[in-house]
Amino acid sequence: VNKTYSLSVTKPFYTPEGISLGYDIYRRDVNTSSLNLVTYNTSSYGAGLRFGVPLSEKNAINYGLTLDTTEVSNLKRGVSPDRYVDYCSKVSGNTDAGACTVNSAIASLGWSIDSRDDILFPKKGELRRVNGEVTLPGLDMQMYKVTLQETWYKDVTKDLTFMLNGQFGYTNSYGGKPFPFYKNFYTGGVNSVRGYAQGSIGPYCVPGSTECPSTTSTSNIFLGGNKQIIANAELFMPVPFLKNNNQFRLSAFVDAGNVYSSEQSINLGDLRYSAGAGILWVSPFGPLKLVYAKPFNNQSHDKTESIQFQMGQQF
Repeated sequence: VNKTYSLSVTKPFYTPEGISLGYDIYRRDVNTSSLNLVTYNTSSYGAGLRFGVPLSEKNAINYGLTLDTTEVSNLKRGVSPDRYVDYCSKVSGNTDAGACTVNSAIASLGWSIDSRDDILFPKKGELRRVNGEVTLPGLDMQMYKVTLQETWYKDVTKDLTFMLNGQFGYTNSYGGKPFPFYKNFYTGGVNSVRGYAQGSIGPYCVPGSTECPSTTSTSNIFLGGNKQIIANAELFMPVPFLKNNNQFRLSAFVDAGNVYSSEQSINLGDLRYSAGAGILWVSPFGPLKLVYAKPFNNQSHDKTESIQFQMGQQF
């Protein structure tokens, strides 16, 4: 689904005061054909410059600018949703464009507090992030995005750690420009609401309908949204009878979340919930996570998965 090639260089003490300087170049390819999403391809490449300014030992702000070019393809009138083809048509000036190239300059600003006592297996502390992005006017894309995250850890006993996590995101376009559909939020999967397939919570359409005319899919197609809410509660514990507990951790969790389209208002009654257990192994190849989850208020159009696996990324 995702292929990313990136190179980042950071100078942590660019100035004597501890201001950091970073350079990034990247190429990201996305192919949604194997997901429960409308099929489209994007290829993004760009370069960025970023700065980090420490306000204290645990408090910092960061800002930067990224130049990005995204090529959207594999769209077709009568097969893809009209809103997707309309977006490329407006960008390219071609009435039935099946592809388009979108140029943007993205300015970012963020603030964070990180008082966790450990990065991989924290037992106490807080992680708070507030990030904003806006694309500069005059290019093909004019949009903004705000994301908030608050994660709190508490050591209940020597071996038990309780975690609460909350996330909120909002994005939209401005200046009369169309919103890029591929920038929608998607919820569901091992890093959001476990027990639901990746991206399979929220607005959807039925194949053969006006919104999704494609007849190649036999299951509902999920469209994502411009508003996102995620909440998690998790209890972490060591693996019993295991001598080296620095690499393994068990957990029991409850998740909740949903995404909402621009036509919808946020309704907490529409949140999806799940509960389950998981194990995390910090292997020589990166973190490996295996979870078993059971949704307990899923709807008939939701796509669920009891067992989910991920390699290479922490929650």
